[in-house]
Amino acid sequence: MPKRTDLTPTGRPIIAVLTNPASDKGRGRFAGRTAFDLMQRRGGELGYDVIDITGGTRSESLRNASRPIPDLAALVVVGGDGMVSLGINAVADRDIPLGIIPCGSGNDFARGLGMPIGHIAAAVEVIMAALYQHSAINIDLGHVRSAEDGGRRVNTFFAGMLNCSIDAAINSRANHSRLPFGGLRYMEAGIWEASHVTDYGFHVAVTFEEGFRSEYELSTPLIAIANGRYIGSGIEASPDSDLTDGVLEMLWVKWMPSVPQALRILAKAYRGVHTGDPLIGYRRIREITLDYGLQGGKPPTLMADGEIVGTLPVQVEAHRKALKLLVPDAVRRQWRSSSDDKSGE
Repeated sequence: MPKRTDLTPTGRPIIAVLTNPASDKGRGRFAGRTAFDLMQRRGGELGYDVIDITGGTRSESLRNASRPIPDLAALVVVGGDGMVSLGINAVADRDIPLGIIPCGSGNDFARGLGMPIGHIAAAVEVIMAALYQHSAINIDLGHVRSAEDGGRRVNTFFAGMLNCSIDAAINSRANHSRLPFGGLRYMEAGIWEASHVTDYGFHVAVTFEEGFRSEYELSTPLIAIANGRYIGSGIEASPDSDLTDGVLEMLWVKWMPSVPQALRILAKAYRGVHTGDPLIGYRRIREITLDYGLQGGKPPTLMADGEIVGTLPVQVEAHRKALKLLVPDAVRRQWRSSSDDKSGE
């Protein structure tokens, strides 16, 4: 695959591709090669130069994608939510369209948008059709930064959810699982963590959608901040999340559940029907600052979109229309119709 440093300017628009060769016990290498070959063939037919800018490490890939590339028409990422995370942090607020070929272990962001998961050829056709038809939508991202230093320690966008508690522990456990499929990894990790629930301590300062602010101590096994709907390879943790409303959702468990209660909530969450349970708190928020609490256990390392974010304290908010995303024209029309309906309410 030609690397960016090998590219000779041709005057043709460029599609830059990022893959993850080390992912999924080496399966990512085959998926990346397949996707790139298809992109190169279809792109060439439509007048694009397709280049691979994958670095030797994740950090190098992010640097490559963040640098200016002349005549760049789109950035395309191949893989799961971790690659989506890499892509959005490369192009957020840059008006560069992002295309997603979802073939990782989680694929939760793509799932929430109805994209073809695990079907590389279909995903390539979606991207090429979207480029040809200029079919893209502008969506919100979550933004998290370290609260004590203005974002020098932590400063990252997320597409799906910021995991701060048992959800982060589940994500970490699933990432280290030896099971072959993403859904099984998350299910196994979820059952194990739900059977060994820990009460974590947080200091919360939150501004709700209505504009009023509240500050309090919270001991809970679960608090998550959602931009998208899905987590854990198909758990519909935040069923009311809307990627265009300019707010986030705060999801938490109100009291320490028994093991049967925790497993019941997990089962409900797979169907997206848990938010009405008395055990669950669910509020729309504008901004939240999370710090270590005076009571409860020390929260785990924060994660978002399957990737490590850092540690508390952090400030989280919605970043409106930060991402330009390539989608099928039918999805774009549906998105526009939904936005028109909201503006007319």
